[in-house]
Amino acid sequence: MIFRPRVQCPACQGFRCRESRWHSPEEKRHHLGCLPYRCLDCSHRFLKSERGGLSSAQWVVAGMAALFVAIAVAAVFVLLTGAETYSVAGPASNVLDDPAIRQAAENGDPTAQFQLGEALFLDPARTDRTSAEAVRWMESAAAGGNVDAMIYLGRLSRTGVGILQNFAQASTWIHTAAMRGSSEGMLEMGRLYRDGVGVEKDLIKAYVWFNRAAAARNLDAVRERETIARILTPEELKEAQRQSSLRHREGEATHVRSARN
Repeated sequence: MIFRPRVQCPACQGFRCRESRWHSPEEKRHHLGCLPYRCLDCSHRFLKSERGGLSSAQWVVAGMAALFVAIAVAAVFVLLTGAETYSVAGPASNVLDDPAIRQAAENGDPTAQFQLGEALFLDPARTDRTSAEAVRWMESAAAGGNVDAMIYLGRLSRTGVGILQNFAQASTWIHTAAMRGSSEGMLEMGRLYRDGVGVEKDLIKAYVWFNRAAAARNLDAVRERETIARILTPEELKEAQRQSSLRHREGEATHVRSARN
């Protein structure tokens, strides 16, 4: 049996977190040794180093055994090869220490700006100054069209951790990402309508956004959609599915126009 340590959300510091899914094979490949998690309290998605954790006495025994094995292996390796020892940094440190990413961010690359902003947020040594820097990079990335940055800012604006809480700003960023075809943006729009955050509470619209996100293969949205479906009346569910079909066709037409342009 594999034990996992208790996972804490870096945004709200809560412990109600569960494993999420990878956004893409590229994301998984670029973050080897990590697992994606979703906070159930603030909906923040983050990456955490994958570790096999044990609890109480099992953790102590396993940790001591692993330490002795590591020391022995390292000693043999150094004796045989004369190689210098080195430390393995996490994904946040890798990004912060990569001059190419920082240079690309300074040159206006939205993807690099998002990576740098996210790394600053996830840095364990984060300060008020680096948090402000992280927000600036995220805002630059979002303004440059990076939907991941839009969603990140939307979630931060909703929770009010790291930046001032602003529900109107949260709904604006998330709606923009959703309208650009982001399944994560659609998922978050469904949550906003479900909870009445930044928008008027509307379970039919919540279902519509969850349904569209699920159609885009977002597994979190599938579960959210089924929860809403159990609350709606048969008439409301029929109307929600009608609106879903209409919005889906409008979204496809938008994508076609964008591709032509």
